[in-house]
Amino acid sequence: MTTKCDLAKKRFTEGFHCSQVILEAFAEDYGLDPILARRIGNPLAGGSGLGGECGAVTGALMVLGMEYGMADSDDLEAFQTTFEKVGSFVDKFKARHGNLNCHQLIGLNVFSEEGLKEFMAKDIKLTQCIKYVEDAVGIVEEIINQDQESE
Repeated sequence: MTTKCDLAKKRFTEGFHCSQVILEAFAEDYGLDPILARRIGNPLAGGSGLGGECGAVTGALMVLGMEYGMADSDDLEAFQTTFEKVGSFVDKFKARHGNLNCHQLIGLNVFSEEGLKEFMAKDIKLTQCIKYVEDAVGIVEEIINQDQESE
């Protein structure tokens, strides 16, 4: 049986981006077509194309939104729960990696010509970023599983 982490890492090595593989790994749990999940996650790669928060982080936060997010505008409990789970994810990811920002995590700007060259030359996607993907999936699973065990 393929785990969510295995699927995410497989897709990542196939050339998909961090945010895409996180969303795809959880897509079927929420009735979302895996190809559509990849499309949704595409603009979030590389810190939303701006070097902001790591795509693995934003993909993971979207999964937490699918699990806990409010569907009705007056569902304040779901709103509150979602942000508690987001806070938990952020704390755990930062404890492991020290940051949420793509450029700071990898130490360069992949949207500059020299940064992209270095990213490719050092194979940072497979030497660094894959760990962020793996940890993001694991943390999300940990958060969701804790709730399911306590029910």
